[in-house]
Amino acid sequence: MPVLVRDYTWSETINEVVITVPLKGAKPSKADIFSTEDYVKINYAPYLFEVFLFAPVVEEKSSARVGSGVVELRLCKRKELIWGQLESNIKVDKEEMRRKREEAVKVAQEKAEQEQVERATKKREAETFSIKQQMKLEEESRGEIEREKQDERDKAMEELEAWKQHKQKETKEQKSDLQQKQNSKLSHNMWQDNKDVPDCQRPAPRSGGKITVSFTPRYFPTAARESTEKEEQEWLAKMAAARKIQAASSDDINQNNPVLLKDKACGFFKAGDYDAAINVFSQAISLNPMLPVLYSNRAACYLKLNDNEHCIQDASRALELLYPVVPSNHIQRAKVFVRRGTAYANIGCHELGLQDYEAAMKLDPSNEQLKTDIVQIRTLLSCKNL
Repeated sequence: MPVLVRDYTWSETINEVVITVPLKGAKPSKADIFSTEDYVKINYAPYLFEVFLFAPVVEEKSSARVGSGVVELRLCKRKELIWGQLESNIKVDKEEMRRKREEAVKVAQEKAEQEQVERATKKREAETFSIKQQMKLEEESRGEIEREKQDERDKAMEELEAWKQHKQKETKEQKSDLQQKQNSKLSHNMWQDNKDVPDCQRPAPRSGGKITVSFTPRYFPTAARESTEKEEQEWLAKMAAARKIQAASSDDINQNNPVLLKDKACGFFKAGDYDAAINVFSQAISLNPMLPVLYSNRAACYLKLNDNEHCIQDASRALELLYPVVPSNHIQRAKVFVRRGTAYANIGCHELGLQDYEAAMKLDPSNEQLKTDIVQIRTLLSCKNL
């Protein structure tokens, strides 16, 4: 049977009520405080303090402080007025008090469940927004790569077309000059041969006929005797390069995109091929050394291979890049602290490992696994100091 506390004190202003309850030698950690808008209970075995308030208070603006042998409650009044008394005027029997307690507990539970649902909804919305932003960034990155690739193809094709037109023009001019020279020489020879021959001795014109001529197939329209082998080979090489650019696959893009390389390395990690994952993460880091997730994930690979020194190096670099500390990177920083703390513990530096785990706990205080790991590390550290 609990002992009811009667020797408490209270005071009030127009906005606030202050209740001071003595702990009577009980430890502050043993005090269990429960309150609603019209009910307050403090339980510290074997003592019990409870009161049904004279008027409602605002729970969200109220506070409690435990220390110096007392529990001090500061309750914000819902309406600005002087109560004149702390307890409600309504007198109830034990059964009615039990019912009111149960009702207060039920209301508090429903409120806690509603707050939990709201927090979960906000967390899902934040995660959805983060995923959409990441997908948007990746899509923009792919689009930028595709635009750069198309620009290079267009530029190469323009250069090839300009070179082709230039060579066709040169070939046409050379052919025209050669034809003119041949015609001029033929006319001159005919004139020299016939200028002194009398008309009676000249042969009659030959009858017309048809001659069929076949040529060796060639890629270029000019004859082989008029071609220039060096320039032709150069043009064909450029054409082959252009076709190679046009036929470039998505694998070529992946080799120059650190985000896509990260996804590929994560696939190796999930498959248990940690060495391959490290190689791909290293390739991605060489392309973009400012992405902290690359160092963090490579540290996880090193940790799987028990390469604690490299794990500590990558984790430290990831923490440098995850600065300043903002709510959006708390979880990621906590993961990096855990990986580095584990590596420290593996090499016997339990003090440094404990510091990293405690830092992770501050960033992710609701993680029960972290609490368990911290207890284990402290136990190992205590055994080590014996």
